[in-house]
Amino acid sequence: MAKDTNDAESPRPRSGLLRDQVQLVKRKDCDRYEIAPIPDILSFEKGFFIVIRACQLLAQKNDGIVLVGVAGPSGAGKTVFTEKVLNFMPSIAVITLDNYNDASRIVDGNFDDPRLTDYETLLENIHGLKAGKAVEVPIYDFKSSSRIGYRTVEVPSSRIVIIEGIYALNEKLRPLLDLRVSITGGVHFDLVKRVLRDIQRAGQEPEEIIHQISETVYPMYKAFIEPDLQTAHIKITNKFNPFTGFQNPTYILKSNRAVTVDQIKAVVFEEHKETREETYDIYLLPPGEDPEACQSYLRMRNRDGKYNLMFEEWVSDSPFIISPRITFVVSVRLLGGLMALGYTIAAILKRSSHIFSDDRVCVKTDWLEQLNRQYVQVQGKDRLYVKYIAEQLGLEGSYVPRTYIEQIQLEKLVNDVMALPDDLKTKLSIDDDFVSSPKEALSRASADRRSKYLNRYFSLSAICSE
Repeated sequence: MAKDTNDAESPRPRSGLLRDQVQLVKRKDCDRYEIAPIPDILSFEKGFFIVIRACQLLAQKNDGIVLVGVAGPSGAGKTVFTEKVLNFMPSIAVITLDNYNDASRIVDGNFDDPRLTDYETLLENIHGLKAGKAVEVPIYDFKSSSRIGYRTVEVPSSRIVIIEGIYALNEKLRPLLDLRVSITGGVHFDLVKRVLRDIQRAGQEPEEIIHQISETVYPMYKAFIEPDLQTAHIKITNKFNPFTGFQNPTYILKSNRAVTVDQIKAVVFEEHKETREETYDIYLLPPGEDPEACQSYLRMRNRDGKYNLMFEEWVSDSPFIISPRITFVVSVRLLGGLMALGYTIAAILKRSSHIFSDDRVCVKTDWLEQLNRQYVQVQGKDRLYVKYIAEQLGLEGSYVPRTYIEQIQLEKLVNDVMALPDDLKTKLSIDDDFVSSPKEALSRASADRRSKYLNRYFSLSAICSE
């Protein structure tokens, strides 16, 4: 673990007030002041206000340029955070480390190698600003992987300069920084955000991006970036969910009530398409997620030997299941890369479907091998129309507001509960229509036995996943 060499005076105890969370301490290696490290990991919003407060105090106490480093893994939200600060304080200057990439140093396609950064030019620019001079900052083009020009950065009127990038807290920069900020997020959402960003910024294919993340980005993060982040004065976690910005989600109503082919044909347009398909869905549990409560599985679907990777998050708005989704065509080799990132296989679901679809709605009957049961699903972009078709099929009152993976989780848990002693079973209601989640089933267990049962359940889960 990296260790900061700038010893400082011990700060006073902090009060609960936001304004008192930030305290200045004098550095022992020079006459400048820095921020006393805040031990708590802060939310994105609270971290934003703390950083604003810290910048203001540092500018009041220190002469010359105040340098702020904002670092973190790819996709964690560094750029969004910096832009938020810039919108609040437009008189600051921002230097992005990506623009100091030197493509001539790239080896084996590793764009996250710390040696890729042109520190000579970066330090020259920093010292120029500290001397009160305008500097020429490089402009890097990601699609061509080359430096395409320069832009002039003047000394900002606020005297605050933010250096943003994965290596912004590198040992070459740390002695110059008055404030060190780290931003991290969960591996799963960081992965989604990195994929979406690089598709737009560099024009890469999703599979290429994910391979790059598993083979170089993540190992570089663990080896070179994560240790630097431990030296931050302010540590921020970004729990932004990239799915919240997606429009036009799919609305789904699901039932285990029997529906005939003639009933379905009677409610869809005459020119509907009718197909049959067999799919295998591999559900991948993100690193650190609770398998009982996870609603953001990564799903790899095999249909006719072709694989699709699905980033999705389920939202239940009973009786609807709402599913924002992003889907990419990939190869099966990607599975190894995802497991190297810490994903684990939670379940493999085999499904045989008979599908009827038109321009507005899709009605499908699904036979699930694991559950030995058939379901009917009504899906579409128009919530009211989906509801209307489901009512025409006579499904009202029989909806199951759970995804298939949740249903499998629930029934496994119920089966485990049934193996418990009779005195505990009587304290649980196993009504399938009433229990909406595994957590709800567990919550009905008596408090004095619940902890013992949970330990047993998770031990069994760990054995089964090996």
